[in-house]
Amino acid sequence: MKQLAQEAFVDSELAEEQSHGKTVHFPGEMRAAEWSDDAVFAPMERLFPGAETENELAEEIAPQDQGHFAGNGSIEAEGLPEAENDLTTSDESFDDLPEEGETAGDEPETESDEVLLGEAAGFPADQMNVKNELLDREPYLGSVKFFKNIILAVVIAAIAIPSVLAASFWKDGQTALAEAEKRNEVLNASFTELQTQYDQMAQEKLAQERIWAGSVAERVVKSDPLYYQELYPDFYVTEPLGPAVQDDGTMYLTFDDGPSSNTPLLLTVLRNKNVKATFFVVGGDTEKQRQWMRDIVDEGHTLGMHSYTHRYRELYASVEAFLDDFYKQFTAIKEATGQTPTIFRFPGGSVNTYNYPVYREIVAEMLRRGFVFYDWNLSSGDASSNYISPKKITSNILDNAPAFSRGIVLLHDAPSKDSTVESLAGVIDGLREQGFTLAPLTREVRPMLFNYTDYQPN
Repeated sequence: MKQLAQEAFVDSELAEEQSHGKTVHFPGEMRAAEWSDDAVFAPMERLFPGAETENELAEEIAPQDQGHFAGNGSIEAEGLPEAENDLTTSDESFDDLPEEGETAGDEPETESDEVLLGEAAGFPADQMNVKNELLDREPYLGSVKFFKNIILAVVIAAIAIPSVLAASFWKDGQTALAEAEKRNEVLNASFTELQTQYDQMAQEKLAQERIWAGSVAERVVKSDPLYYQELYPDFYVTEPLGPAVQDDGTMYLTFDDGPSSNTPLLLTVLRNKNVKATFFVVGGDTEKQRQWMRDIVDEGHTLGMHSYTHRYRELYASVEAFLDDFYKQFTAIKEATGQTPTIFRFPGGSVNTYNYPVYREIVAEMLRRGFVFYDWNLSSGDASSNYISPKKITSNILDNAPAFSRGIVLLHDAPSKDSTVESLAGVIDGLREQGFTLAPLTREVRPMLFNYTDYQPN
């Protein structure tokens, strides 16, 4: 019986104070729960389920361990001293019990022990399991569930925030688009107005170019002519001026000071390259010069005037002196070729040290007579009296040509300009590689003029 009692109370450690009473100590290290008056107390049914009476409980105990159940609830065990086995509930046997609220021994070590105690105290096993689960549950902060919720919140925020921002941006975008459309309408209106102004300016510029080309020669008041205006009444261009040529991307090769012994060589290169050019010629006293002039015209090139004597001091002495010189050249070309020249180039350019005092009057008078003059914006450098190599001539032109949308190239046709002849083919090929078209000058080509107002003679 002692062994049974130890197994029931000591080994199972049913010494923990329950909510229904407190733990009492028995002699021989035996412990049992003392139940309070208000507890639902059924000690025998809970310790031995199914045993309705003390006699039935006694039957379940082995005969060799069976003791005697006294009417007062004490248990007598064989082989034990009467004092140690007298499990009575008298007041004297509980003198050494702990005070109410105290516990004897340690907490149950296993879950099964707590379940047994719970069943002994009248709690079903399922309730005890729920209690244990609640006690064993980890704290929420820092638990797996906590981090899952954090991740879920982050995912929801990652979806919600861009959606809200997108809606906001869309609304702002619609507002910005409406404002942009309004600005676009204003810009379109401004552009239309600017285009109108540009067209008017273009028409005015075209009218100015036609004025410079002599198209208003007949509008000049002739009631009070200047004395030199009465000179050479046949020294006029009678052909009407056509519309201005749109020549962006065009280069014009021009040769001054010819014709010469190099003229046939230049014509050969131009013929082989299928290029038409412009020759501003001088003189025409000899038959060879006259023949070279005819060859120039027959090859389809343009023939222009470059003075008869090419003597700067003499022809720029006055307006009359200039008209005298150029009228001789005008007549020589007409007699040699049967054509009337309509364009010219000033020796040394339209503004130079020699003609600075009178160039304005000369320009006005020549335009009044219907002639058009051309300066240049690209120079080969072959005007120098010193020798210049074909390579240098080519680089002077090709290195500077890309800076212009259109250009007039200055070259020379003189007996000493062999380098010019040698460089001509390379110049033509280089300009074409740069995307330019080559053409001859006509009276309808926009003039390339020096800046008169900025010029100051040395």
